[in-house]
Amino acid sequence: MTALITGASSGIGEVFARKLAARGYDLILVARRQDRLRTLAAALPGHAEVLCADLASEEGLVAVERAIRDCAGLELLVNNAGFGTLGRFWEADIAGQIRMHKVHVMATMRLTHAALAGMVPRGSGGVISVSSVAAFGQSAGSVSYCATKAWINSFTEGLDMELRKLCSSTCLTRSNAVPAGRGGDEFDY
Repeated sequence: MTALITGASSGIGEVFARKLAARGYDLILVARRQDRLRTLAAALPGHAEVLCADLASEEGLVAVERAIRDCAGLELLVNNAGFGTLGRFWEADIAGQIRMHKVHVMATMRLTHAALAGMVPRGSGGVISVSSVAAFGQSAGSVSYCATKAWINSFTEGLDMELRKLCSSTCLTRSNAVPAGRGGDEFDY
């Protein structure tokens, strides 16, 4: 069993890595910070591969899509990479806004598409997309963050509807909305 985790170098992604490794998963750890990924991989039981990639770049996204396609035993994709920007939308740097949309929306969509291309024909596998409680409302100074997290929820819920018709209970999609700073008990399901 193999799981690929984006945003694995810290926070919730690191907790996913530790919990899944303890459950016997081989891991593909994806993030921008190679030093943190290597340190984490060395501390985990079992096999952990490091893939340094920036999901806001086409090159990074293509590398992770390739890793997904090349992993015949991929059982779980964890879309966890993300970040927020602060400030009024019209005053915020547009490059940061675009980057956030690429990571939260485009990377989630493309990596999920790549993963499901292998999982659905096999009739097994799962996708977890980590969201935020910010997805359930709007907040001045975090307009794009709230909107992209709401998109993650909507996208994942729609996929769940489609997959339930195809796979019964063998394919799973899940969207977790987790308050910032959590990192443990949301995995006890």
